[in-house]
Amino acid sequence: MTKILTAFSLAALSFSVTACGSANSPVSPTSVANIPAGTNDRNPTASARPNSSPAAKPGSLTIVGIVTQDDGEFDVLQAAVIRAGLVDALNGSTQYTVFAPTDLAFVTTLGAADEAAAIAAVNSMPSETLTDILLFHVTEGRRISRSVLAAPSYHMLNGATLTRAQLSAAGLGPTDISAVNGIVHVINAVLLPSR
Repeated sequence: MTKILTAFSLAALSFSVTACGSANSPVSPTSVANIPAGTNDRNPTASARPNSSPAAKPGSLTIVGIVTQDDGEFDVLQAAVIRAGLVDALNGSTQYTVFAPTDLAFVTTLGAADEAAAIAAVNSMPSETLTDILLFHVTEGRRISRSVLAAPSYHMLNGATLTRAQLSAAGLGPTDISAVNGIVHVINAVLLPSR
């Protein structure tokens, strides 16, 4: 179990480094707002201008719609969400903030050779473990990056607490990707609950 979680963490980190480079991706730096001016992913307490995020207004896709787009950004996350049975929950009208690991993040965390191997590893995980990990990436409410970076911690849907330090260590990619039912912030590592 420890090997799986360690591998899962390493895969998440490496995937996020390269996953957001596609110009047609909804999470590429040219298509979404990054961290608002005045903030810094290395200094999560830096200030930002209030209400400067376009993500304050709902987008046209659900969280699941963003994750399942055929753009190669979140293929492993898509497989994990389907395997864990979370599609309906993340496709509904309840507002959530999701910290979405890239494919590279999963590949690194899982110690997989490539994306296909990471998907195979996700599909072989016990569903309870996978669900716990995925729900550690979701919190209630619609939180733009300014709000996320200002909070000292977050109560995640798996019941655990995610600290700002843990989130900063994961590394933020593109932020404030607006969905009908929440906001997605791309992260460069898979978050692992410390249970």
